[in-house]
Amino acid sequence: MTEFTKLKITFALALLGTLFALHPLLDRFADWGFLYLGYDLKVFYAYSLTAGLLSLCVYLYAVTLLNDRPHSWCERTGNSTYALAILVVPIYAGLYLSAQLADRVAVSHLAWAAPAVALGLGIGWVALSQLVAWRIHRRLGEQDRVSKLAQLASQEMESLNRARELYDSDHYDLSVVEAWRALEARLRQVLLNRGVVTDTQDPQAVIRVATKKGILREPTLGLIAVLRRHWTVAVSTEPLPRDAANESLSAVRHILAVTPVKQPTLVPSPHSRTISEQAFAHA
Repeated sequence: MTEFTKLKITFALALLGTLFALHPLLDRFADWGFLYLGYDLKVFYAYSLTAGLLSLCVYLYAVTLLNDRPHSWCERTGNSTYALAILVVPIYAGLYLSAQLADRVAVSHLAWAAPAVALGLGIGWVALSQLVAWRIHRRLGEQDRVSKLAQLASQEMESLNRARELYDSDHYDLSVVEAWRALEARLRQVLLNRGVVTDTQDPQAVIRVATKKGILREPTLGLIAVLRRHWTVAVSTEPLPRDAANESLSAVRHILAVTPVKQPTLVPSPHSRTISEQAFAHA
């Protein structure tokens, strides 16, 4: 879970809390509204729609937290729901202004003048709101991607540091496991930077996708095979020798060097690739 996802949930809950705080006031003016093309649009409808969309938004974000998959359909749908929720009031305001303007032209001898003005302005307001909602959804999606990239960069750096410390402490099997995690984090960063979403938690599936996209080629694939073989020993009951751990760390260092990742632009990453590469400088 990224910090930005936590922030989105906080804002959605804050808006819900504000709506509940306004509920006693709304009860006093529940019948307030206006006529639009013969339909009675009450303020209560806008209140209920906004509260319902925000509640659905919080639920979708909560489901996203259960699997922690970046750009899952739940998170994307939650972004769209959030954008629509905050646009309900502007849409209602636009329809109200359209109805008022239609009333002003109702004195015309043309019977269709007022309905045409109301319908035309209403369609314009709805179309504009959809454009704004799309831009908000796109902005939230991009910020989600950047936050996930920063999180993966942090995970990579932490795994590299732990791998080095474990290697120096003669825990060769654990150092290879951490090195494998660092490699997986790097590949997920590169794929996410290219707009490729990997919903699977299987590292082998990530490697297959990276190979299919041309990110991994020979001789890098050969080094990954060596690392995979040593990793299999590391997670078994068989002890891993020092030479095998050294070979694994050297392989990871080379793979990271030839698999660069573009750093996020909206949110600066706290760790640069130069630092992460230096974690294995003495391996």
